[in-house]
Amino acid sequence: MLSYGKEILVIILAITVCFASTTNHVQAASLLEIVLYTNSPVYWLADPITVYGYLFYNSTTVSDGIVCMQIDNPLHYPILFRTLPTGTPPSTPESIEITSLFLSDNFGKPKSTVMRNTIAYFNITLKNNNATKLNFNFTISCFDSAQGIIDSNYFATSLLAHDTNTMVIPFYLPDRVPTGSAIAYANTFTKQPKDGGYAISKEKSATFTITSIAGFSAQGQAQTLAAEGGVHAMAGTFATQFKIPIYHIPGIGNYTIYTSSRYRNQLAKAQTQIRLKVADLNGDNKVNVLDLIIIANNIGWTGPPGGIPADVNADGKVNVLDLVITVRFFGWVGS
Repeated sequence: MLSYGKEILVIILAITVCFASTTNHVQAASLLEIVLYTNSPVYWLADPITVYGYLFYNSTTVSDGIVCMQIDNPLHYPILFRTLPTGTPPSTPESIEITSLFLSDNFGKPKSTVMRNTIAYFNITLKNNNATKLNFNFTISCFDSAQGIIDSNYFATSLLAHDTNTMVIPFYLPDRVPTGSAIAYANTFTKQPKDGGYAISKEKSATFTITSIAGFSAQGQAQTLAAEGGVHAMAGTFATQFKIPIYHIPGIGNYTIYTSSRYRNQLAKAQTQIRLKVADLNGDNKVNVLDLIIIANNIGWTGPPGGIPADVNADGKVNVLDLVITVRFFGWVGS
């Protein structure tokens, strides 16, 4: 039989071992961390939105990582998929390789322009670099000439070992999409980032031109998107900038931003939410002359910021600035 003192010593040692084991477990689970930000929690529809953050491993920023991003609209449908580097992209081999991506006709033949209010087709070729069959998701996200998200398509598929597959993917362009140079991004993930999926290929992009009539080369210059646009500041960080355009459905409401990353066999996830709004003063899901009348009837009012609907910009006054904001959305109709 153990003496009382020895029993105490055994208990202390047992507690110490359990605590050390628990501490190690917690540390192992939190080695990789994504810190996610937006430059505002609330935006006017069609305002620039900046999403940025940091990727940490053992409290040190990761300069050779990849952060996957997915944005779901208020109807919980994904409208954007991207992969964003945190510095120098990793040199590890790609499980799936996107060997080509370009605008095409419905037979897969290359073309450079497409009319709005029609179907755009994208020819994409995927290659499995592994010796085993892989199941995965691939996505295509399109942006217009003003950095507005047009939409995203995503598909679950599989490839046999060392197999290659070429597909032609349809993509509807709304009639209100601005003309000019646009860009498409293709990515592959183990599953959707919101479910903890991570990238298994490098992002592939392709530029194309949206026109208003067949064969017409429209005006408008492409705007560089995401980290390439200058919002990416230093190693260990990621960033992208975009807009939710006026023509987007449903437009207003809460959008959820999901991010994920896999690094040194660790998986990290983070998410946040932003809200998009318009100057619908009377809440009838339209911006029209009735909203302008509300402002006109309250011109000169002062009081608590946002105290009445007519104080659109919440500066404690109703004046021409509120009118300007409302006119910007004139004609908007919600879904």
